[in-house]
Amino acid sequence: MATDLHAALRQLAATSGEGPILSIYADWGQTDSGQRPARRQIEQELERLLAEQSLHGEAHEQARQQLGQIMGYLDTQAPADATGIAVFSSPDQQLWQALPLHAPVQTSVALDRFPHLFQLARIADDNETYALVIAEGQEAQIFVIAYNQPEHVAATEADEKIKRFDQGGQAQMLFQRRTDNVIKAHIKDLAQELGQVIERYGVEHVILSSNDAIKGIVLDTLPKHIQDLAVAYINLDPHADMASMMATITPLMTDVERQKEQQIATELENEVGADARGVAGTAATALALSKGQVRTLVMQASFAGSGRINPSSGFLFAPGYLSDPYDGTPLSEIDLREAFVFRALQQGADVEIVEESAYLASNDGVGALLHYRDDVQAKQAGGS
Repeated sequence: MATDLHAALRQLAATSGEGPILSIYADWGQTDSGQRPARRQIEQELERLLAEQSLHGEAHEQARQQLGQIMGYLDTQAPADATGIAVFSSPDQQLWQALPLHAPVQTSVALDRFPHLFQLARIADDNETYALVIAEGQEAQIFVIAYNQPEHVAATEADEKIKRFDQGGQAQMLFQRRTDNVIKAHIKDLAQELGQVIERYGVEHVILSSNDAIKGIVLDTLPKHIQDLAVAYINLDPHADMASMMATITPLMTDVERQKEQQIATELENEVGADARGVAGTAATALALSKGQVRTLVMQASFAGSGRINPSSGFLFAPGYLSDPYDGTPLSEIDLREAFVFRALQQGADVEIVEESAYLASNDGVGALLHYRDDVQAKQAGGS
């Protein structure tokens, strides 16, 4: 199966946040000549960062070894069929995490006190786990699709084979009844197998495919908890190659993700409008994350900006402050997009990246659903 990004995000979010940590994303595409432009771009950026740090002695040697390890991985270990690569490295924190990805990323290199996880979180959010069930009357195949990678995981077959029957009248009716009973029994076996697959692989959505002749039987036989996971019922050619099948179902999966994003954005708008468990805007989100209130960070994909952090307390601030209004500590500049995502993951919150939302766009592009509301505070960080 594909890399478990949710597990990787949990592990990376457990870092101390005291850096320095290198976060590297590589668009692993090739040119017509077989070159990977990201490789040279990353090497140049790493050399620039090394020169900027003006390290000497053992520290310089350690940094040079770190650079060699990263480039060595890209040159000899990174899978050739990966779409993207993510690498996180910090000798000080004994951190090394190299992740081949089957989703596009933008090439970037960052050295910060915490790992930059926005791109990884976005891929994890956009690629929920699906089961694709291709059911014929007497046979069925089950595929699990995670991060755009399909894997055949199970197959079922009817207990008895039904041969073609050409007679009419009463005999035909009896034959059809028997055929329906065989198919129903098979679908029950399929449902049991599918239930085990759903539990084993953490399947969140199911796409069903069969011909119209057995559609009614399938829908009537599958238990409700599986029907509730079904997001589409289509008719794929069971003999088509997987690339063709993926070309058909990928737009369906994208539509499901966009619908989920809009539902969460609407929930956020309703919670904020009711003065309930929701906040919107950079300042309010920074405050909620600093206080550990966030259940779900809701962020527009285009959100970007710099803010401030108290290096001692970790308290986050929207732009506008040079020192902490609570204790006077000088604040450090920080990438708010990355800081928000890291802090949310560190607290066990969900991260929802929304492609388009008029409500988010009118509120700095970010907000949060909260575990609880706490409006008693002496000061509001970065604004009201």
